This record gives sequence, C-alpha cells and structure tokens, in this order.
Amino acid sequence: MQKDVTITARIESDLSDRLTRLATIQGRSKSWVVGKALQAYIDTELAFVEAVEDGLADLHEGRTVAHEEVVSRFRQRFGAAE
Repeated sequence: MQKDVTITARIESDLSDRLTRLATIQGRSKSWVVGKALQAYIDTELAFVEAVEDGLADLHEGRTVAHEEVVSRFRQRFGAAE
C-alpha cells in the first residue's frame, strides 16, 4: 500500500467553493476529489508529453512520412473529400 503525503496549494476561493460542492455531492472528501483530479490531469499530461517526445525522437531519427503520402493513405482509406 502506498503512503499518502500531504501537499499544500493556494487556490482561488471560487474554486475552493466548487470543490467543496462537488465533494459534498459525491459524498467524498475534498482530498479524495483533489487526488482523483490530479491523477487524471497528470496521466493525461504525461501521456501527451511522452507522445511528443516519441514524435521528436522519430523526427530526429528520420522516421517520418511525407505529407503527400499521409494524404494519399488517408484518401485511400476514407475516400476523397468532396
């Protein structure tokens, strides 16, 4: 089991009010809601950053496809746009 840690953050009062409202509606603690929100945000952002890093590595290694080839493959698969 992972050990919980405490963090401190300053947020606007409106956001705090909305956080309290959501936690109350969900029957959860504010800490639980913040933890889930941070987890979702960090998972999404890390996936994006890692995909960009992979793309840049491909670019630097010359693993690219010309734009014209991409358009051609797209049209073959999905048909020409009218």
